[in-house]
Amino acid sequence: MPVSFNRCWVRSCAAVGAFLVAGWLTSTLHAQTRNYPLRLSSDGTHLTDQSNQPFFINGEAAWSLIAALSREDAELYLENRRLKGFNLVLVSLIEHQFSPNYPANYYGQQPFATAGNFITPNEGYFAHADWVINKAAEKGIVVLLAPIYLGYQCGGQGWCAEVKASSQASMRSYGRYLGLRYRNFANVVWLIGGDTDPVANGVAGKLQEVVAGIKENDTVHLMSAHNAPEQAGRDPWPNESWLNLNSIYTYGNSYAKAIEQFNRTPFMPFYLLETYYENEHGSTPFTLRRQAYWDVLAGGILGHIFGNCQIWGFGYGFCSSSWKSQLESAGSQTIAHVGRLFRSRAFPKLRPDQNHNVLTNGFQTGDTLALAGRATDGSTVIAYIPTSRTVTIDLRQLAGIAARAWWFNPRTAGATLVGDYPTTGQASFVPPDQNDWVLVLDNASLNLSAPGGDAAPAAPTNIRIIR
Repeated sequence: MPVSFNRCWVRSCAAVGAFLVAGWLTSTLHAQTRNYPLRLSSDGTHLTDQSNQPFFINGEAAWSLIAALSREDAELYLENRRLKGFNLVLVSLIEHQFSPNYPANYYGQQPFATAGNFITPNEGYFAHADWVINKAAEKGIVVLLAPIYLGYQCGGQGWCAEVKASSQASMRSYGRYLGLRYRNFANVVWLIGGDTDPVANGVAGKLQEVVAGIKENDTVHLMSAHNAPEQAGRDPWPNESWLNLNSIYTYGNSYAKAIEQFNRTPFMPFYLLETYYENEHGSTPFTLRRQAYWDVLAGGILGHIFGNCQIWGFGYGFCSSSWKSQLESAGSQTIAHVGRLFRSRAFPKLRPDQNHNVLTNGFQTGDTLALAGRATDGSTVIAYIPTSRTVTIDLRQLAGIAARAWWFNPRTAGATLVGDYPTTGQASFVPPDQNDWVLVLDNASLNLSAPGGDAAPAAPTNIRIIR
């Protein structure tokens, strides 16, 4: 991506099955309480909370949230995102360049008493960070926390130079400090690195020390990694036991990257960490939707993270117009619906239709690729169709004697019932208009509610946090 726009460059069983699936959906859709921290499911395929309720990441990049905003504005932002259904924010704990008085926060508090010295943390700065993370917890939002963003190509946008200049002992000490301070903040997931290949840039050993330090005091929170563009999270860290969640980071075809990671052995669950943000590189609400649906239906059932060029730096990045004017942007409105759709169905059971056994005709290729995912128990098929065409579905891939079909509008979250079809052969479907649409087919005996029925949450009450 051009330097002027993106942070990376600057920065069957019908009766029993019906009971189980319906029960799972009810608990998922209506639970207002989340027991954090997040953990991996027993089969290692998806995220759950401490009550084993599946968790689908519908996230947003809010890199400079801690450093750039006052408490009032931070709460304004978090409440807006909660109401839209975003449940995770990606945030830098310490900001190197993208805040008004970097690396100081809004209140002028420096992260370290001695500039660039990781063994001199400033209590005032980290107390403010605590407040922001706790405020997110109050709203049921997970913080994907980057403890030391390195910067694109190990450059000045991040802390790479300071990391290189620091001793391994200093980096271990910083990690210990973070692990001790944040081990009881249950809504945290750690994100190691940032926009840099740590091996090629000679900082992998220093990052390992930070991780080891965190792990000395925090053995609860999950960890993921953010590397250079076109690298998966596990690429520089192929054998690291601390890496729990894989990620994809691409400015190409998100389907291609996702299916590559889905087929990788051994399997590690993954999510779309970063790709094109809104208001950069000619992105549109359509292209933003497409990259998200491609990721999930190609196996990225952990979820995805959306970004807006004005919002990630809160006016201090490379799109410096008002971030508040973007809170109701077309991109954030439409991306909020992605989570609603997948949470309304048994998304952890979805597997990609790589060989077109489900969507047998009309799938096309390239930018117009239509992609389907099928639940392993045949309860649901979800197909994203980016452009109008006739598609053919093999209904024998659905469990039960009939399949119920719906059109889900990814622009509005509206759902239209098409009808029931016998699961004895194939059927063809044509989207309602020329826009992108999602075709949802369910085992009709389950009597599932309309797709996308996961409405925006009410204000959380009795948030239970496991400490």
